[in-house]
Amino acid sequence: MAITPHTCYLIAASPRSGSQLLGALLTATGLAGFPDEHFNPWHMGDATNFFPSDLIYGPEHIQRLIEKHTSPNGVFGTKTHFLQVTNFVGLDRLESLYPTHLKYISLTRQDVERQGISLARAAQTDSYNSEMPPTKEPAYNFYQIAQCTREVRVQAKGWETYFHNRGIEPFRVIYEDLVADQEGILRGVLDFLGVAIPPDFQTPETHLKKQADVLTDLWVEKFKQGDQT
Repeated sequence: MAITPHTCYLIAASPRSGSQLLGALLTATGLAGFPDEHFNPWHMGDATNFFPSDLIYGPEHIQRLIEKHTSPNGVFGTKTHFLQVTNFVGLDRLESLYPTHLKYISLTRQDVERQGISLARAAQTDSYNSEMPPTKEPAYNFYQIAQCTREVRVQAKGWETYFHNRGIEPFRVIYEDLVADQEGILRGVLDFLGVAIPPDFQTPETHLKKQADVLTDLWVEKFKQGDQT
């Protein structure tokens, strides 16, 4: 028998906006499904089966994930970057993939320059979270950071345009607020999803660790000064 969750939601993110942290925390609650990058063909193991212009994900893909990744209380979650949807799903097809009304969580980051630097470092080292060891040492590159900063701005703007055009008001999470108050943000998200929160609820632990370090601070200073060397 096909599983039909009573709640489906999507974390609308841009690269390095904190979606791995938010997704890991929501998964660890045991109350909000298992939100992951379900429209990332490299992450899902589909990268050899498409051409760059293909829209490869349809309702069958989501239904298979629903069967595997709906939490016992009937909640299914996805997290995705804007370009993953435009490239591999199609904006006009997105909501039709889900069996129930789709709720949106908008995840953004206030410090876009740090976000761009985080993306540049991850792209250089192949280390997109603390559990992925770097494959090489990062090197400051002003132009790469500028391009990465532009990319995260464009993707965040894409989601805002999508919401505006469809009259959607998502639940909004700012990365810096999530870091400062994980329990408060989790409670807000769960309440938005209509999930009953147990009286003894506590912030779950995750294996993810902060990746920003002294080198990040140095790159931020150089980039803000316009240092192109």
